[in-house]
Amino acid sequence: MSSLQPITLHGHPGPNPWKIALLLDELNVPYTTKIYTTPELKQPAFLALNRNGMTPVIEDPNKSLLLAESGAIMDYILDQYDPEKRISFTTLPERYHMKQWLQFQTTTQGPVLQAVFHWAFVEPNPEARASYVKKSRRVLQVLNDGLADREWLVGGKCSAADLSYVPFHSRLDFIMREATPDVETEFPNVDAWYKRMLGRDAVQKMLNDRDEATKELSSLGKK
Repeated sequence: MSSLQPITLHGHPGPNPWKIALLLDELNVPYTTKIYTTPELKQPAFLALNRNGMTPVIEDPNKSLLLAESGAIMDYILDQYDPEKRISFTTLPERYHMKQWLQFQTTTQGPVLQAVFHWAFVEPNPEARASYVKKSRRVLQVLNDGLADREWLVGGKCSAADLSYVPFHSRLDFIMREATPDVETEFPNVDAWYKRMLGRDAVQKMLNDRDEATKELSSLGKK
């Protein structure tokens, strides 16, 4: 896809923008990343991109498209840039099973872990945090059960469904701290799956890029 103009990915060190980076790297779609601090997301320059003041947002000059919300962006990238279905499907039931897992990530895994972090560090509330820690374990159990007889969530290959869970899962220790479960022992299918994910070049690039973005903001005294 060397003839494409780079997509601009507007992001933040938090997990959601890195789902988009993973898809773009897996599909070899050129892109550049602009990282924002939390206060910058509420400033007029960013609100002109997304009035909700949240990342990710993409600008695709190839289609003259500005788009927000990670789920919508993932659908768009798969529709426009995965014609060979390298990380998606055309067949039934795989196409809709992938969407099912993507929905579970955006409506459950992400919000639950965000709530664990929020009630621990933003508005400390031990009771609320404990409730969401319990819910996070249920999410891991759902994933563990879904991987009980397979290496990947859908269709015998790594797909967007698998990729979407990595940014949050890779931050379990940071988000849950002392409440982090022993995934290897308690959720062995998830542990084996994540080790397979770590073998993918796009995943390693995402982890490195995220660490560099976090360090850069920290060096500037920002977050």
